[in-house]
Amino acid sequence: MTRQRLFLDINCVDAARQRIRHVYDTFDTVCVQFSGGKDSTAVLLLAKELHEERGLGPVRTIFRDEEMVSPLVINYVNYVRQLPWVEMEWYCMPQGSEVWVLGKRESIIMWSEIRRKEGRLCREIPPWAITAEHFGLPPGKPPPEIVDYYTMQGKQGNTAFITGVRASESMLRYRSLVQKLHENYIVTPYKSKKGIPLKFAKIIYDWQTADVFKYIIEEHNFKYCEYYDRAALTGSNTRVGIPLHGIAIRRIGDVVRTEPEFYDELVRCFPEIDAQRLYWAVYDYDKLIRQYADKGFDGAKKFIRDFMMNETKALRAKAFVAEFRRKHLIDPRSYTIYSLIYQMFMGAMAHSVAVSPIGPKTKSHTVRSISEIDSMELNDGN
Repeated sequence: MTRQRLFLDINCVDAARQRIRHVYDTFDTVCVQFSGGKDSTAVLLLAKELHEERGLGPVRTIFRDEEMVSPLVINYVNYVRQLPWVEMEWYCMPQGSEVWVLGKRESIIMWSEIRRKEGRLCREIPPWAITAEHFGLPPGKPPPEIVDYYTMQGKQGNTAFITGVRASESMLRYRSLVQKLHENYIVTPYKSKKGIPLKFAKIIYDWQTADVFKYIIEEHNFKYCEYYDRAALTGSNTRVGIPLHGIAIRRIGDVVRTEPEFYDELVRCFPEIDAQRLYWAVYDYDKLIRQYADKGFDGAKKFIRDFMMNETKALRAKAFVAEFRRKHLIDPRSYTIYSLIYQMFMGAMAHSVAVSPIGPKTKSHTVRSISEIDSMELNDGN
């Protein structure tokens, strides 16, 4: 039977209150995974309500500091850290990330020891932060386990991290929330080992942006991050986080408009990103993609050699191409070579080797449609 979306006779805030009560009733330990953004602020306030209702004391909160983060966000997180009803664990763990410039991808390590010695860290680790050395790991090297493994340390029993994920933010997030019929908002973290008793609880998954700000301002009269006011005034992106990966850096000009000093600091550490700001608007990436796509899978190999700037990225891209080739042999119309190069160029294979077919209203769909029309015209001419 086909699943249908039904609307309940309850507002989204009261529904979230029901969900958070269920999370606290179900798990031994509950923490708020805080980013400094509007959504995690709303989640933090929902937890505050429940702690006051049940007399649970301070709200346990986790912040994963990713180094290349807006100073406005860092200042706001530090403000929240010092609130008497918040008990925050602030982690500065060396994790892998990337710098994406005009399609070229370079791996970087947050809190890199090499960049620290070169004076190229965006900022220093706060003295109150939990670092790799607290776990007996060498500084500046990616840890052997995923970060959730370390943020789980010291938690008792089955643990839930409450997050501010909302379905309306992206199709990927929406799909992650419609896979289960029951407790669809309680999920296992990506790449989590079976032995780790950790779940993510996405209790505000059905909220809209207006619901978030209305709840923060009208129900709690609570301070939110100043970045959102600057973004609203300049028409900039409202997502907080690292601005250098393949999706965010396409709007690197937003950083210039909202926090020019922060942009100068990023350029000091990663000078190549200024090329992205200067040339992306006029960069003919469609022509570039076609040049590689015209050579078929040999073009895909050449693209990897030209654009993947280290071995790790190249290996991930080769796995992506291998999976794409298998699906292309079965359904070449849905898995075109242009789509393969486009997905690699735009960073679709950044975190996994999951391969997607051409969807409606995408660039690859447009290119395929034009090609088919051209082919029909040639056949008619013959």
